Amino acid sequence: MAAPMSIRFLVKLNQELSWSHVKRILLYQKCNVRLFGTRHKRGEYNKYTSNFPNFHPDERRVCFTPEEQLMKVTLEPNQPHNAKTLRVAIIGDPNVGKSTLINRLLQHKILPVSRKANTTRKNTLLILTQDECQITFVDTPGILAPEAKARHRVPSTVAVDPEKAASEVDLLGVVVDAKDKFRRNTLSKTVTKILHLHRNTPSILILNKMDGVMNKRGLLNTIASLTNKQLESQPIPILTNRKTHHLTKEKQQQKYIDSVIEKYKASKEGAANEGQGHIESEGTNDVRRTEHEGEGTEELSSDEEWQSFVKKLENCPESAINTTGWSNFQEVFIVSALKDDNVDDLRDYILSCAKPGDWEYHSSIITSESPYKLAENIVWEKMMDYVEFPVYDLHPKINNWEWDQNFDQLDISMEIKCPNKFIQAEVVKKVPTIVETARAELRNLFKYNVNLNLRVNVKK
Repeated sequence: MAAPMSIRFLVKLNQELSWSHVKRILLYQKCNVRLFGTRHKRGEYNKYTSNFPNFHPDERRVCFTPEEQLMKVTLEPNQPHNAKTLRVAIIGDPNVGKSTLINRLLQHKILPVSRKANTTRKNTLLILTQDECQITFVDTPGILAPEAKARHRVPSTVAVDPEKAASEVDLLGVVVDAKDKFRRNTLSKTVTKILHLHRNTPSILILNKMDGVMNKRGLLNTIASLTNKQLESQPIPILTNRKTHHLTKEKQQQKYIDSVIEKYKASKEGAANEGQGHIESEGTNDVRRTEHEGEGTEELSSDEEWQSFVKKLENCPESAINTTGWSNFQEVFIVSALKDDNVDDLRDYILSCAKPGDWEYHSSIITSESPYKLAENIVWEKMMDYVEFPVYDLHPKINNWEWDQNFDQLDISMEIKCPNKFIQAEVVKKVPTIVETARAELRNLFKYNVNLNLRVNVKK
């Protein structure tokens, strides 16, 4: 069988690419992560790369060019002798703060975030390397029901990507917007069905946006509803002799909630299943992975993938999803990704779940995305924030990417093509604000001075 196009492309770029390198790169495709640069020609890589700063393999930063990114991907992992690894997919409904949370976990602003829903349009691979542990995160688009996908005209790949990511990871993090009073007490049916499809994969519940919850007296009800009053299939010992609304101070409420969860954890000690840990045994994981081996070796069209996904959802038994939550969550975390509250505890837990295994990437790699795409995403993120109407179809494209040695800065020029003059005028009004805020983020991303030019034209 012929290799995927991206692999053939890599082999042409580097004839000395070993098979071990190819196998590591194939992992990008397992989670439906498109390898950077596959739509560019090699001539485009070399167009502006001759005068860039020297490549430093051990420097953990975002690369300037796709060629430098390719060099980092093909580096041998510099793992210690006691290396550990874990793959984590972050899933959830649209606009619950998944990308913001991963940015906080990485301690790097990589993923685009905005106030509008569906900012993330495809799976994105990100790597956290700390001490002997390497955690691979997959950021996914918001999960939509099949009828919502048709109503909002969302591409099939956007709807299918979360389930693809869930099939290839060791841990699932389900994010819920705790500030949303209408949706925080019930997992969507599609989220529950995906959890059921991958019920052998350990999962955790993450209540996000706690900074927007003024009174936490209903939080225990939310936890009980989303977990079906169970953690690891064991009842949560909800206390009935004390009411949360008697705890007037927010700190008192938080301490009470923590005490309930801590009491549950203490009740597990000495149980018959002691020593099984948070993650399933390696043998169970091997069985689960074997079930998926061979899948995806032939690339399906987006429509075929969508039909297959819908069929999987329809085959889920009603008894498994006829609840408000999921009974097999391993842990519950209450965080505020925006304020960076309690994210450290979540990161420590994920690191503690890592199992002995070989690293897949060099420690200097943060993301698989092309620097071109990262820059375009930042501009698009600012358009989402500052332009009033939705701009899902107005994607900025890079015209020029050049290193200016005289001013020691990166010069970037982008163009936005609008369908008509009315939309062009609306976008032009916000261009100064978009450029100013995007330039600041680009400087922070690349750790160098960046000059950004943005043009808005009408499609011919």
